[in-house]
Amino acid sequence: VLLEESVADMIAALPPLAYTGPAVEARHAHAVGSVDIFIAGALWFPAAGAAWVRHRGRKLSAADGSLSLVNSRNSSGIDSYGSYFRTAWRWADRDEANATAPFAFETAVRRYESHVAFEQTFLSGASATATGDKDGLVSGYPSFRLPASAATDPVRRGYLSYQGQMVGAGYKTGEWEASAAGVGGGAG
Repeated sequence: VLLEESVADMIAALPPLAYTGPAVEARHAHAVGSVDIFIAGALWFPAAGAAWVRHRGRKLSAADGSLSLVNSRNSSGIDSYGSYFRTAWRWADRDEANATAPFAFETAVRRYESHVAFEQTFLSGASATATGDKDGLVSGYPSFRLPASAATDPVRRGYLSYQGQMVGAGYKTGEWEASAAGVGGGAG
């Protein structure tokens, strides 16, 4: 219950959004393993790059093919947030394709009527993921480009950035733009 209350407090602290109606869409973007987010047909969050993950001391990326797409699946369902349509992409280390137990990583997006939820699942675990940087990331999905400035992009967007030693230990909210200084380390 404490975690649910903390998350509810974090969500309540978000700045008001311009969104008030039409369905949200997540479309496969130009880069392999990336998505663009549209609201009412307008591009709100353009993809910044392809999916990537650290494994065995290397950064595997869909952009250079070292993280290779095994398959994609579509499904639908209902959960506590409502009805959703889910697209999942299963990835493998290109160099482990013929291994007995190859590395398996999955990225997914669930599209609900009014929001999207992103997932990353380490299906077979991962090893040697350290970056050598306390703010370094182990994986990247999704990633979105920040608008250059509020003056050049009239749509106001907000963000919720989890921070601290554990997810939910702290958070910051703010306006989603190039000067979004509250976005935590490793995620900027």
